[in-house]
Amino acid sequence: MGQSDGMGHLWMTWSLEGVGSAGQNVPDVEAACRSLVGSVERSRRVFETTEPWEELRESAVVLQERILGPGREALEQGRRWTSTVNGVSILLVPRE
Repeated sequence: MGQSDGMGHLWMTWSLEGVGSAGQNVPDVEAACRSLVGSVERSRRVFETTEPWEELRESAVVLQERILGPGREALEQGRRWTSTVNGVSILLVPRE
């Protein structure tokens, strides 16, 4: 409704290895990217050293590209989409 790409809202769940998982409604794939990256940014405080967090951040960057490419395509066709890169996993489900 009111979306130029024809998609409605999305349900997203994500998990970050060593941190946890969460889920929420988002309006579009761009918002899903922002939520994922924001979650990874906030997770930095969980780690005693920066190396594991930097690996999660790099994985989230790769996932952003996948979300905006094949993820968007699958969602536009009404299909759910999931992907995992190293310790970062995401599931996007189209909702009416």
